[in-house]
Amino acid sequence: MSEATTVTIEASLRTGTGKSYTHKLRKAGKIPAVMLDAGKATNLELDPKLLPKAWKFGERKFNLVLDGKTIPVKIQELQVDPVRRHALHVDLMKA
Repeated sequence: MSEATTVTIEASLRTGTGKSYTHKLRKAGKIPAVMLDAGKATNLELDPKLLPKAWKFGERKFNLVLDGKTIPVKIQELQVDPVRRHALHVDLMKA
């Protein structure tokens, strides 16, 4: 994927966990996500506006901006609502 087609998505750390927290997060228009790296899992929340552009590319790679740092990541797993076709949860892995 060239630099011109690389999507950049901003993320923030997610403090809460559990079903009720993620339900409230989705209602607020955010997508819960997890970034996996060397056995560590970091809970995140993403803005869903640019996520469809990231998963339409064949490689499913994009840049994630977290705390001012740009991290290249790859979509490991994407859970999608079967009726509305909205993203419910994303698992990311450092590329």
